[in-house]
Amino acid sequence: MTESELYSWLQRYEIQTPKHIRFGLNEEIDVDFFPAVLKVESSKVIHKSDVGGVVVGLHSNAELNEAKEMMIQNIASHGITLEERDGFIVSEMVMGDELYVGAVDDEIFDHVILFGKGGIYLELYKDIAYIDSEADEAEIIRAVKKTKFGKLFEGYRGSPHTLKEAVDVVKKVQKLLAENPQIIEFDLNPIKLTKRGLIAVDGRVKFRDKPKGPKSKRENRPLFLENRSVAIIGASTDESKVGYAIAKNAASFQGELYYVNPKGGELFGRPLFQSVEAIPGDVDMAVLVIPASSVIPTIEKLVLKNLKNLVIITAGFKESGNEEGELKIAELAKKHNFNVIGPNCLGYYNAQSDLNLTFGSSNVHKGNLALISQSGAVLASLMDKAYSGNVGFSHLISAGNMVDLNFSEMVDMLVADPACEAISVYAEGIKNGKRFLRSIRRSHKKIYVFKTGKSEESKKAAFSHTGNLSGNYEMFKGLLEGVGVKMEDNIEALLFNPTYEVQKIAIITNAGGPATILTDYIIEKGKSLHALTKEEIERLDLAMPPHWSKNNPIDIIGDALPERYLKALEIVDEFEGIDLIYLLITPQFMTDALETVKLLKHKEWKHPVLPILLGGDMVEQAKQFCRSHKIQFFKTLQSATSFL
Repeated sequence: MTESELYSWLQRYEIQTPKHIRFGLNEEIDVDFFPAVLKVESSKVIHKSDVGGVVVGLHSNAELNEAKEMMIQNIASHGITLEERDGFIVSEMVMGDELYVGAVDDEIFDHVILFGKGGIYLELYKDIAYIDSEADEAEIIRAVKKTKFGKLFEGYRGSPHTLKEAVDVVKKVQKLLAENPQIIEFDLNPIKLTKRGLIAVDGRVKFRDKPKGPKSKRENRPLFLENRSVAIIGASTDESKVGYAIAKNAASFQGELYYVNPKGGELFGRPLFQSVEAIPGDVDMAVLVIPASSVIPTIEKLVLKNLKNLVIITAGFKESGNEEGELKIAELAKKHNFNVIGPNCLGYYNAQSDLNLTFGSSNVHKGNLALISQSGAVLASLMDKAYSGNVGFSHLISAGNMVDLNFSEMVDMLVADPACEAISVYAEGIKNGKRFLRSIRRSHKKIYVFKTGKSEESKKAAFSHTGNLSGNYEMFKGLLEGVGVKMEDNIEALLFNPTYEVQKIAIITNAGGPATILTDYIIEKGKSLHALTKEEIERLDLAMPPHWSKNNPIDIIGDALPERYLKALEIVDEFEGIDLIYLLITPQFMTDALETVKLLKHKEWKHPVLPILLGGDMVEQAKQFCRSHKIQFFKTLQSATSFL
């Protein structure tokens, strides 16, 4: 589109444009609005300013016509000859803060709107709000408020503008995208914030020849979380094999459990069936721990057993170049309507039915947190960390290569299960991002996400700014935060953030310096320290040495023995309005770290109490006590605040 065509098109969607008139190549310019801007209109000129195709601040028709002749010469000096169909557009010179509104058809999230600080420094500052094309008003406001330029809509330095102006222009772009699904990229730069509102001064749009086809979605899937019969294909009597570990972990399953191995025999008091055909009954869920070459033939046998759900532990598919094998698995799943997680995964766990189909730790606490992980190794390490930290799970899902079930469908089924109260996701790469956002919107449960690939370079596109600003971690983060996800920057936060919903914190410490550093970390995470009331200070005065800090952090002095920690903890635990207590212990000569952490087993405390054990040998026994008694503890100040 030429600029004049673009202005007419934008006006159909009630997006404001400047006063403007188009003139032919040899037509004399005559307008009645000044100051004015003159721009060339030609398909031969992409970046007008690079070839002298823009002149601003013109105050008369004489200046406009003189500038036009000079512009023709400048453009010719760049090897471009204008023709009869080319022309010029004269528009009013609009004054105001330069912003940017654009959209890109992202390969993961489809249409995404970008709203930010505009002008020539757009890509330098990258102060951008990423907004889904289906975002509601609350999401739009949340996204804009996370930017620096958003303050322009909140009265910064007397600015008269409101968030409604930002919301309105985004909604207009949403309508434009909905009615033009063939848009690849859309660029309004700048769009100026004026007394008349947001006015699009310059822009471009790029279309594909035809719209993308809709992404297919399987309907009426069987329930993945409900299984009365389970078969482990590849169960093994060899303790060094994965098939042995899964068979052992699954032995406590409350339903029908079948082990299959061609060698036959017995395992954990159950017969080893020599084939799938020998299983006496239907199979709701099957686990495959067999060579990759045997996976598809085995699936074809399992569908005759009314298979509903499949967990493929086996590796050797897309991750090693065997994409054809994965496509065949997906085809069979769709044809016979069964669900698949994997291949190349650690397995699946469901606390409600005592079903542990993983080859991770057999020590798993039951709880209300569901954890989805694309990496089996990451899941195994988090399972081990969770057990030592006394974190319990309702479900564990190792997604692997995600040949079938994706994050959207996994979130939907977990949201529907009352045993799950929060969902944590470790993501490496995702498909169908738009559906993932829709699932999160439907969720009434808190969702936490850690995403790898933060340093991946943004995708490049020659057409406009949007290509350079999309396809990166910041887009992923911005869109998910927009729908209410808590994005984590530490992987262990996937375990502890859902466990501890924290805003106000109290610190009990025997050292002021580390407590000050801890305070900084807390504030950086957007949390706050509980402000001690006069009455609370007086209560602590009665139990603490005269020179205690009289403030939070509650510094009970370096010579604090366990008895003083206990008195302080008993008093602070009665305070109202705190969500968490840090027990900061530094190894000074008289410090008894072991007896101090034993206080946590002294009684049931009203608030979560997390010890931070700084140092080496002098606190090692205390660490061992915490590990053996399933007390979550931290060894550094930074890790202690990683989940906030």
